[in-house]
Amino acid sequence: MATSSGTRRRGRQLDEIAVALPQRAASLFRLLLARTSIPVSRTEASVLAALAQRPRRITELAARERVTQPAITLLVNRLEARGWAERHADAADRRAVQVTLTPSGREALEQLRREYRALVHEELATLPNEDLCTLARAIEILDSVIERLDKES
Repeated sequence: MATSSGTRRRGRQLDEIAVALPQRAASLFRLLLARTSIPVSRTEASVLAALAQRPRRITELAARERVTQPAITLLVNRLEARGWAERHADAADRRAVQVTLTPSGREALEQLRREYRALVHEELATLPNEDLCTLARAIEILDSVIERLDKES
């Protein structure tokens, strides 16, 4: 009977995490973005980070961000208007377009990251060491979950 009760409790806990984790991550990201000097949306920040890794096709960005191709095209247009991204013909397929991060875009992303770090330091500085260790461990766990999910997709 204890095993059944423990299994149900674990199931409820997993359900709670499944609902809470995306909500908390999105809220934290939104709140941090609202306190930075760089005026970007969550999706724009995510695209900048993706482009910092390597150039990407419009279709790849749309799939990565789970938005339509017209929506990502509009987003890339906004990034281009700010001087943060550029489009180039794909060397492997001249019909396709690669989006690259400009030096100005890289600087905007780095400024955003610097401000994030400062905000996180400010907000988490008052936490006890035990809580900081718990958060650090949670990030390690999330990284392994992300890696597994990424391999499956």
